[in-house]
Amino acid sequence: MPVKPSAAKHPLTRQFVPYLRALLCGAALLLTDSATAADTALKMGDQSGLTQALLQAAGEDQGITYALSWHPFLAGTTMLEALSAGAIDAGVVGNAPPVFAQAGGFDVRIVGVASGAQNNNALLVPQSSTATQVADLKGQRIAVAKGSSGHYLLLAALQRAGLTPRDVNIAYVSPVDAQNAFASGKLDAWAVWYPFVGQATSRGARVLVDGSDWPETGLNFTVASLQALNDPQRARQLGDLLARLARAQAWATAHPQEWAEVFAQTTRLPVALVQEMLAHQDLHYVPIESSVITSQQRLADLFASERLIPRPLQVQQIFDARFNPLLPNNP
Repeated sequence: MPVKPSAAKHPLTRQFVPYLRALLCGAALLLTDSATAADTALKMGDQSGLTQALLQAAGEDQGITYALSWHPFLAGTTMLEALSAGAIDAGVVGNAPPVFAQAGGFDVRIVGVASGAQNNNALLVPQSSTATQVADLKGQRIAVAKGSSGHYLLLAALQRAGLTPRDVNIAYVSPVDAQNAFASGKLDAWAVWYPFVGQATSRGARVLVDGSDWPETGLNFTVASLQALNDPQRARQLGDLLARLARAQAWATAHPQEWAEVFAQTTRLPVALVQEMLAHQDLHYVPIESSVITSQQRLADLFASERLIPRPLQVQQIFDARFNPLLPNNP
């Protein structure tokens, strides 16, 4: 039986070998370029897609000269773990997660501060509750997410009322689980934040106290990995992005209706609820200065006194003020 010629000897195959090689080389180059782009992109953590939505709504996503990649997270604690590991470069979190990150020795720094959301936090009681002041909650069951801004508000409110956490029955519960327990009458009080506050009050819950007297409950932080900050190119990108976030937040505060619509669409919350939440805010970026550090120190000290973190902290060690001059209306 005659042997069929091998593919390598087939005239058509010989004709197309250079073409195939060119295609393979081109594909390899594309893959290399894609990998390079992924490696050089500034990697941003995002909760609920709100940071990306804010930049887009304000038009601050235009004219960026570097690549951005977005990475979703359900909570600030997990975002900070990713930051410390170098999996992402930066993100925006609330006031409590950086305390626990610092206590855990995470390689992260606070590079930006937004202030003015303290009224987002509240200590709620059911409509049927007879409590009219925090002292009335002695011996009662209160739900809160451990290590959250709501937790700080609860501890601070108890302290002001002359109570300790041992004088009440604190249940550490996620906001979603607490929402169900509160609605079913299994809780005497609940320390939480918007949108949960608005959802509960729309069903008759009362605000016993909010964060008005504790400015530290209203701080949001832009955090970055130490690895990114030690890279000159990454640091320049982070500075540019922080300035864009500050301008975007200024736009959102000045245009609450437009931002409420984008916020509601991004989070799938009712527009009316978002409008109510924004009405309780005056959120704007401020320089990292002594008043900010002092506020955060109060939070860390209270968490340390209740042994929620293993040791006292000097929070100024985790602040990096190098980008202060890049904020709007700052020298």
